[in-house]
Amino acid sequence: MSAAADPYTFVSFAWNPWSEVRQTFEHVMARLAREHRVLYCSRRFSWRTIYGKLLEREPIGWRTRQVTPTLVDVPPWLWLRETPRWPALDHALHKVHVAQVRSALARRGWDNRILYIWHPDMLDMAGCLDERLVCFHCYDYYPDYPWLPEDARRKVAGQMKRLLDRADLVFAAGHAMAAQLPRRDVHVVANGVDYELFAAAHDRGEPPPPEMAGMRRPIVAHIGRVQMELDFHLLAEIARRRRDWSVMLLGPVPGYMPPDRRVAFEEFRAEPNAYCVEGKPVAELPRYLRHVDVALMAYRVVGWVKTASPLKLFEYLAAGKPCVAPPLDELMRYPEYVSIAETLDEWIAAIEHWLVNDSEDWARKRMALAKENSWDARCRQIVQLVDERLGRRVPSRPTQGEARA
Repeated sequence: MSAAADPYTFVSFAWNPWSEVRQTFEHVMARLAREHRVLYCSRRFSWRTIYGKLLEREPIGWRTRQVTPTLVDVPPWLWLRETPRWPALDHALHKVHVAQVRSALARRGWDNRILYIWHPDMLDMAGCLDERLVCFHCYDYYPDYPWLPEDARRKVAGQMKRLLDRADLVFAAGHAMAAQLPRRDVHVVANGVDYELFAAAHDRGEPPPPEMAGMRRPIVAHIGRVQMELDFHLLAEIARRRRDWSVMLLGPVPGYMPPDRRVAFEEFRAEPNAYCVEGKPVAELPRYLRHVDVALMAYRVVGWVKTASPLKLFEYLAAGKPCVAPPLDELMRYPEYVSIAETLDEWIAAIEHWLVNDSEDWARKRMALAKENSWDARCRQIVQLVDERLGRRVPSRPTQGEARA
């Protein structure tokens, strides 16, 4: 990302407040803030959402935080709730929310604004902040979320269509997702990786952390959020079929899961060679990944997952690890680097293949691909596209990863 003489202010609107358990929006905005300015805002929660967060034991941020000198998290004031049943009140609260954001920008003197929307629910912010451009970064195909009731699904689909019409620039987190969007000028900005952090997992000199000290090798693992889309039945069956393997889940466990998902999760945990390590800070993940023999993306292929671009792809590859995954459209682009499996027998066979055939040459090849696809490369791509749209001629340095992504 080349430094701009007149830095942009990216006013980012994401679904959730800033979190250190980073998803795509935190990765992108943290890096944009290195050479530009970011005001990170989140949507007004409904009371139902607040109740869900309490059930899941998730914190509800409401105070402005200076994350870095050029990145400020501005969640809506706690009393600024969504009130869709009372449209007039909802409109009034929206105007107050706009005033809150404008005030945060004015106090800092942050102009040259780019509105950066991550979810169509924030469509109503377009045109309210004196922005020069509206960007829409589509990281999931939102109408396909399986937990949405039909009326909410229709609402999101309508918002998404209007935002696609309104946005000056549209980014998609993968080629499969871009193909679903009814615009011809969608730019693919795939998920990336903090390469230096995860490449440290290739150094195998450090002993395993305490939670892994008693695990029998080989260790196969899914590292990431323990969420509804994980295939707990698959992981349990792998553990049953291969008692000589250790099967590990590492990631934050929500306080609430639907009953059927909770039952499946507990069935996995009950297996004698199954291990669940609660979530760790991102900076500690290489300590655990270092001792994994085969990395898994153990997703159920349901709804939006089919076209998703897993964050784990380049994280696993940066660590040099062989990967096994279901047939997600985006992963099919990397047949040399990801073994695709559908049935239990195919999963077992793919894991066994890499336990026998992995090598240092393969590890270096995976790491080279991951290095080309860093988050820094993604952010250079974003800034270059913004520059071009505004007619600015700022020198840029495209990388192989940007061309390939």
